[in-house]
Amino acid sequence: MMKITPEDYAILERAIKRTIADTGLNLDNYTSLGLTAKRYRWDLLEKSQIKIGDGVNIDGDINIYAYANKAHLDTALRRITKTR
Repeated sequence: MMKITPEDYAILERAIKRTIADTGLNLDNYTSLGLTAKRYRWDLLEKSQIKIGDGVNIDGDINIYAYANKAHLDTALRRITKTR
């Protein structure tokens, strides 16, 4: 079970899918350069320009770090990008 809330997941999913459509990036682009699926996921997150906050010191578009960590965020990114 994923720790990211359905609301935050939906916002994240829209941002990542929009970024994939806008950039044309896919996992093959990365693996052909010897880069990992994890690098692909996190680069997509960065290119999406979505702000991830903690709801306390940093207010973001989604405040995932208020209740989850990077591992939970990566699980959501894996599910969205269908990568391992």
